[in-house]
Amino acid sequence: MSRVALLKFVLVLAALLASSDAAFAQACPQPKRMNFRVEGEIRRDIRGFTQGLEVHGDRLFESTGALAGGTRLTTIDPKTGKVGVMADFGRSFFGEGLTILHDQIFQLSWKEHAAFVYDLNGKIIRRMDNPRDGWGLTNDGTNLIATDGGDRLYFVNPANFSLVRSVQVRAGNEPVAALNELEYVDGKIYANIFTTWEIVRIDPKTGCVEARADLEPLWNRMSADEHSYIDSDSNFVLNGIAFDERSKLFYITGKSWRYIFTGRFADAN
Repeated sequence: MSRVALLKFVLVLAALLASSDAAFAQACPQPKRMNFRVEGEIRRDIRGFTQGLEVHGDRLFESTGALAGGTRLTTIDPKTGKVGVMADFGRSFFGEGLTILHDQIFQLSWKEHAAFVYDLNGKIIRRMDNPRDGWGLTNDGTNLIATDGGDRLYFVNPANFSLVRSVQVRAGNEPVAALNELEYVDGKIYANIFTTWEIVRIDPKTGCVEARADLEPLWNRMSADEHSYIDSDSNFVLNGIAFDERSKLFYITGKSWRYIFTGRFADAN
């Protein structure tokens, strides 16, 4: 094959691939509706400005931000609500998403462009550079999956935070931005849409939002005192998703909420 013929072949192939990608990018169906059925609640003894939440063993691990108590790594006993502080960083950086992979805790910072790695006792192991703002964080067993406040999921290498791939998140043909707290469950990603009561379920291969849930009914389960406290600061929004693989229960909370709600998601009929 001549160079000219080869070039033509490459150009035709590129056009076909581009056409295929464009068609694929438009393939998201409209999301279904899903419900969250509450089965229990935990009343924590110390509030935290929840930025990341994850179940590991018999405890909840939490990353908090540098508001209403400061940036901390904490554990929460789901039976008693007792909060244990593993590390207190004050306002030295703004803590964000958290996940646990291979018995190591990964924590993002917001504007400092850093990702920290700790052992399960909260002792620092290393720091990695993150070229983006830090928001939500989860993992698929191999890669870390992060957000930066936009409409993309970033799959990154846990050894050095280098980018493996990214995918735009869409509902129908519309991009979905402000993706915050994340949780990877059974091959799907559950994400909180920042400042809203909405949690969406995303196919990480395509970026398509498969289902959306309105969590506002949780408000009706809170006390009048809790309503007053949450209403006192516009930052105290829904933001906390964890999943217990053993019980199949989700743990849902918000920033500086007293309550953590347990329950299950199910597609609406």
